[in-house]
Amino acid sequence: MPDFIPVLIAAVLGLIVLLLVFSGGFIGIGRISESSRTVTLGVDFTVSYSFGEKDVLSFGGEVNSGLFSNLEQRQEFDVADVGDVTEGTISMKLWNSNYYGNLLVYINGEQIYSGAPPVGDKTISFDGKVLKANNIIEVKAENSGWKLWAPTVYIFDMDISVSYESRKMQSFDFELTNMEVDNLSRARLLIFGTRDGAGDLDVKLNGKEIYSGRTPIYTDFAIDNFIAGINKLDLSTEANTAYDITSAQVVLFFG
Repeated sequence: MPDFIPVLIAAVLGLIVLLLVFSGGFIGIGRISESSRTVTLGVDFTVSYSFGEKDVLSFGGEVNSGLFSNLEQRQEFDVADVGDVTEGTISMKLWNSNYYGNLLVYINGEQIYSGAPPVGDKTISFDGKVLKANNIIEVKAENSGWKLWAPTVYIFDMDISVSYESRKMQSFDFELTNMEVDNLSRARLLIFGTRDGAGDLDVKLNGKEIYSGRTPIYTDFAIDNFIAGINKLDLSTEANTAYDITSAQVVLFFG
């Protein structure tokens, strides 16, 4: 046998081993390797949660209503991100009244208060669904009726504020076959992005928490919650925190 034949055989065998290793058939001689599948959940999206209170209008004056006079107060005000508003609040300071009738308050034509508040401070809360992006508040006095000698009078100051809550979660669906679930050996979560605020990023798979922490995330997690069919992964965060996610992936390993 020529001298170069053993060398050639060794080179061919080495090449075969390398091909098997890098093709995913083996990670070493005699052991079947893990294959993998990368599920790209999303790129360039935001997960956020914020709440708080904003002042939207301050005004005051006198309203009256009687046989010979009728004075009303009407103000316009805007509310940003009105879809996030949960409640509105009027903080009123009543300076004086003769209480011949009730004080009436309307927002966008809907009555939110009718009563005779005592002199001093009064808080009126109302459902945020009453509000629009552009609003009108009307304050009126109920007619003094048979008290012909004087109209009903209220003198007041009012501050209007809104409470808001904005929760922007992200959900992603991906499908696994029965064979994939049966052969799943481990799973890895990869999430990259930036954080504004102090809260953690919470990750749930099919309703069960698999991770809570801050980006960047590069971690393996338990595979118990995967199912054959559609799997759902949810991302949310804690109050007054926002995550700008550049990339989110799940890597599935089989073997």
